[in-house]
Amino acid sequence: MLELLFLLLPIAAAYGWFMGRNSVRTEERKEQKRFSKQYATGINLLLSDQPDKAVDLFVELLDVDSETIETHWTLGKLFRRRGEVDRAIKIHKNLTSLPNLSEHDRLTAMYELGKDYLSAGIYDRAEQMFAGLQSYKLFREKSQKHLLELYESTHEWDKAIKIALRLAKQSSHARVVLAQLYCELAELDDNIPSKIKHYSKALKHDSNCVRAVLSLGKIHMKEGEYGESINYLTRVFEQDKSFVCETIPLLEEAYEKTSDTHTFIEFLHSCVEHNAGITAAITLSEKICESQSIEDAEHFMTHVLEQHPTMRGFHHLMGLHIRAADVGNARDSLRRLRKMVHEHIVQRPNYKCRHCGFSGHTLYWRCPSCKSWATTKPIFGLDGE
Repeated sequence: MLELLFLLLPIAAAYGWFMGRNSVRTEERKEQKRFSKQYATGINLLLSDQPDKAVDLFVELLDVDSETIETHWTLGKLFRRRGEVDRAIKIHKNLTSLPNLSEHDRLTAMYELGKDYLSAGIYDRAEQMFAGLQSYKLFREKSQKHLLELYESTHEWDKAIKIALRLAKQSSHARVVLAQLYCELAELDDNIPSKIKHYSKALKHDSNCVRAVLSLGKIHMKEGEYGESINYLTRVFEQDKSFVCETIPLLEEAYEKTSDTHTFIEFLHSCVEHNAGITAAITLSEKICESQSIEDAEHFMTHVLEQHPTMRGFHHLMGLHIRAADVGNARDSLRRLRKMVHEHIVQRPNYKCRHCGFSGHTLYWRCPSCKSWATTKPIFGLDGE
């Protein structure tokens, strides 16, 4: 009898294991079925334009199965992209308060919550989130970039510069941004020496900062230091020739003040040779007209337009033709045609962002559309320079 009992023990153990496992599977199936039903309910609420109830349900589901956290990241980002930031905040705020969340997921929730606050314009809370995340290596750079974005939006240039200085150690683009921030600081400063110091710092971080060079040229021009102004303004040609058109009127004045028209004409010839824009060609044609003749100026402009046709160049050439033409119907027709060309020119934008394509008549150093720094430049081509 005792021997039979020992023989039955393995069978009893196997039966107990089988029944226990079957019971666990039954519970798992019930749990999965309940989760699927609640999840489907949540989707239906979302599709039936009842997102508040859907959010509540999805948050409850997280308590049931933390593996659904990826769904919540996706849902939060979706709401933020749709502009429903309050709902995104609700999701991410609930995630940060969960006790069973891993450290990485908790920090990710804080990061996403910071982005929600930034999108909603709740800058103090966004700053608090990103400032705290700077202590963690994985989130440091991303958080600093958002802090920079925040300080740019609030025009807190001193704070923005502190963040940009940290980012500039690893990024050349951050150095470009840093230079622009110093320029912003300079524009708020009424003290000339201090102003010059800020622009000099901008050039220290980005030697190709056209904005700083242009501004320094204008400052020295205003101070009557024409030689120094010329040194800065001619430097733009080497930095970015697309901005030469911004310097021509200033250089013409500066060279006139120093009685050095010959050097100015040489500079204009160099600009035309390197296709630095139609403004240089138009100005040079006027100098040719003054020193030689209208016919020589017409011949010069015709040659330039054959190489690089622009509406502004054509408009100027028509003006030369009108001056040379005899009084009569032909001259009147040219004037009417020139007026039509002028109307077309004034309707076309002068500047365009190379990043997003935003265009307009004003030179913005920070694009109003994509918020990129130093991406807006004068337009080149038929309707531009």
